Amino acid sequence: LLLCTLPLFGGACVPPFVGREEPQTRPSAGPMASMGAGASSGNIALRNCVQKSLVFTPELGKTALRVKSLHRDCLRSVAWTKRAYTVPLPEREMRALVSLAFREKSSISDMHQINRLIAMGRMDLEETLMLWKGESHIMQLFETLAEKRDKIAEPPPTFLDTFFDGK
Repeated sequence: LLLCTLPLFGGACVPPFVGREEPQTRPSAGPMASMGAGASSGNIALRNCVQKSLVFTPELGKTALRVKSLHRDCLRSVAWTKRAYTVPLPEREMRALVSLAFREKSSISDMHQINRLIAMGRMDLEETLMLWKGESHIMQLFETLAEKRDKIAEPPPTFLDTFFDGK
């Protein structure tokens, strides 16, 4: 397993602690530590990088754990994303929309497709945390999810509704 250090910390993927003991504390990132993902999201970004490098899993049980981990990481990064990209939505609504995106895909049972979605989700989270996305990308994502939520909330038209509309 390779431990991928983010571009923020030098950008190299290196094997962890090859031929030596594991240090008790994490090494300092130096002057660049305050840039990029921030204090609380920095840990998420590091975990995201490690999770991204995992091979695809053929078992549904292990895949479910990876999906839950991705979902939690996305929910944890909402507050930071709101501040970094100046999203005008309340955090509660942003979290609900992120959860909706995960619930939409909950019926997928093909392992290859699930693994692909996990990898894509990790890449999107990394792009967000590393500020590689623009405000317009984030706003478009939340607007699209809000439209889907509103469409789900609308009951389908009844026969009388369509009759009175002249359709």
